[in-house]
Amino acid sequence: MNLAKIGRISLSMLLVIGVWWASSGTIFSEMIVPKPWDVMKQFVDMIESKELFVHITASFRRISVGYVLGCTIGLVLGMVMGATRVTRDILTPPIEFFRNIPPVAMVPVVISFFGIGELGKYFLISYATTIVMILNTAAGVSATPRIRVRAAQCLGADQWSIFLRVVLPSAWPYILIGLRIALGFAFTGIVASEMLAAQEGIGFLIMQSTNILEPLDMFVGFVLLGGFGLLTDQTLRAVIGKLARRHMVAIGR
Repeated sequence: MNLAKIGRISLSMLLVIGVWWASSGTIFSEMIVPKPWDVMKQFVDMIESKELFVHITASFRRISVGYVLGCTIGLVLGMVMGATRVTRDILTPPIEFFRNIPPVAMVPVVISFFGIGELGKYFLISYATTIVMILNTAAGVSATPRIRVRAAQCLGADQWSIFLRVVLPSAWPYILIGLRIALGFAFTGIVASEMLAAQEGIGFLIMQSTNILEPLDMFVGFVLLGGFGLLTDQTLRAVIGKLARRHMVAIGR
């Protein structure tokens, strides 16, 4: 990341903080939207009490497990869905049906099936990430140019070789974009998942502080969730740029 880009990102963050500071106490009451420095003070206090690390560790464990599980399932189903028109016609209706149901709406169903333990939390996060991975992967597989497949067949390649050397490389840019989008969905799904009787986590911190009217804790949760989401997204973009630059010419533009 060059200095110019770092400068633009810093300017963007300063603008957000400036709008936040200006709106607190003017457009919004400080009892609802506290000043940035008050939130920072609360942030430091929670670090000193070790409370913050408990919430971060719990949420990142859930996000990691749910994200990996959801992306794996989505990748496999997306490959199957994109392989033929028959599988697309069979799988598209249920996927489109569930795509319009947000994770928070699934909470009562998840409680009925999985209870209030960690399994239900992992399910909700994987649910949030699976569908976007299915759709992106299927789009990439189905967009593979037929001329490449026919050329490989003319050279004597079997179906497995065609999949590994033609279809997968062609779908790779779509898969990488799906991974980025799914990561964002995993962070949004953590709030819904930690509604399931969680005792720690960033989503739990936000929900609990909302219920007991503690805006400082609530905004600490917002800053954590948004900040770590931004950090992981930028890290993933950097990894993608290094590993697949020839497939992702337009990334970051």
